[in-house]
Amino acid sequence: MKDRLTKTAYLRYLKCRQEFWLEHHQPLLVAEPIKLEYEHLRQQGYAVQQLSKQLRRFVPSDEYTVDFERPFQNAEFYARSDISVTENATGLIDLYETKSAASVKAEHIDDIAFQAMIAEGNGFTVGRCFMITMNGDYLRAGEIDPEQLFVVTDVTEQVRELRESTIDQAQNARAYLDTVPVPSLLDYCADNKLDCSFIKMHFPDLPEYTVFDIAFLKNDKRRDLLSQGIVSIIDVPDDYPLSAKQRIQVSAAKSGEILINLDEIVKRVEAWEYPLQFLDYETFAYAIPQFDGLKPFQQMCFQYSLHTIDVPGAEPRHDFFLSRGDGDPVRELTDSLKNAMSGGIGTVFVWYESFEKTRNSEMAAMFPEHAAFFEEVNSKTYDLMKIFSENLYVHPEFKGRTSIKKVLPVLVPELSYKELGIGDGMTATISWFRAVKWETLSIEERERAFCDLEKYCELDTVAMVEIFRHLVSLAPSRSAVVTN
Repeated sequence: MKDRLTKTAYLRYLKCRQEFWLEHHQPLLVAEPIKLEYEHLRQQGYAVQQLSKQLRRFVPSDEYTVDFERPFQNAEFYARSDISVTENATGLIDLYETKSAASVKAEHIDDIAFQAMIAEGNGFTVGRCFMITMNGDYLRAGEIDPEQLFVVTDVTEQVRELRESTIDQAQNARAYLDTVPVPSLLDYCADNKLDCSFIKMHFPDLPEYTVFDIAFLKNDKRRDLLSQGIVSIIDVPDDYPLSAKQRIQVSAAKSGEILINLDEIVKRVEAWEYPLQFLDYETFAYAIPQFDGLKPFQQMCFQYSLHTIDVPGAEPRHDFFLSRGDGDPVRELTDSLKNAMSGGIGTVFVWYESFEKTRNSEMAAMFPEHAAFFEEVNSKTYDLMKIFSENLYVHPEFKGRTSIKKVLPVLVPELSYKELGIGDGMTATISWFRAVKWETLSIEERERAFCDLEKYCELDTVAMVEIFRHLVSLAPSRSAVVTN
């Protein structure tokens, strides 16, 4: 019975056959430590599932039997249904699958279709199939109301349409385990691409900079290049059809030269007005809103770092805020930020403006009395990333990326996130959630998390200041704007 195909394995097969095969035959080769993000998402899913059980439709009665985590199995397949409701008089079974997602996705239908296949194969009659997802319009006000938090969607027809193909795919998956896949780069999976465990095992010496790094390259062109044996970006033919931005990236990779549009950079530098503000938010989003005034998955600002250069030649001064989970984090952050910018706004630098601007608009809607402030901030925001995303500054070591964590170590190598206790945004958001919500954390662990969060967010704005200084140094007429 150990070779039964589980639901998890079946869904893996649909995503990447080669990894599915490898996980079955050589599990130790693909075993990795559980990542913080995976653990967090799993815990979030469990919390959502537990809350969904409180829906009124799952209250047991004389007419219906409600089962949680009911297994369906036979000699070939195994799956557990999140929730099944059996009509006692007829034996008809309705299946419910709970997902901590904002909407029903195709893979969710595959999930519940696999359950239905096994149940029906065991002689049960499946009546209706339902997906339980989060209601994106639900606004928390006091205690969570499960009836309003969830959306229950009838997906019976989609499941029925997949019935035959699910049977075929499930049998194909079992049969695939008896084959020996032929390694090919053309068989990369959509999710992991060259990070696919199967690909990495069979092609250990792939170049560092590949055609997969070409920005916005479509799959058909990527496959075309691979079919010609072209893997490294420097082997892309000069006459291969690419967009203008892609051609610049490939040319920089081939030549190793740094491409700088100095005139345009100088024009932008000279348009920036003082005081210069360098702003970064850290946010938290969760399926179940943790504070009043929030919706499922709404990004809630819990921290900011702000460096301000008041006048040309001045040293940056630092303001910051970090909620410790008490009171109203967003309101307290808003009050703190408004006070920090009370000396004038000038130009507000961010990295990836749509994120910060959206957060500002959300906070303006939450606190109408501060709407004018956030509107002014948005109107004076400049996205420092545009210097790089618009190819005004192209460095071969960026490898086609424009995130601050790719640009910073190239332009300012003495600054690094590697030595920090928290080195990325996902770790930051999970660490904050645990520090303010987990009662099992000691005082020392909680304080260490808050300290690491302060250092991480501060480095984001220090990074922007240093990148700004680097850009200013390119423009001789403005070289004395900031003193080191």
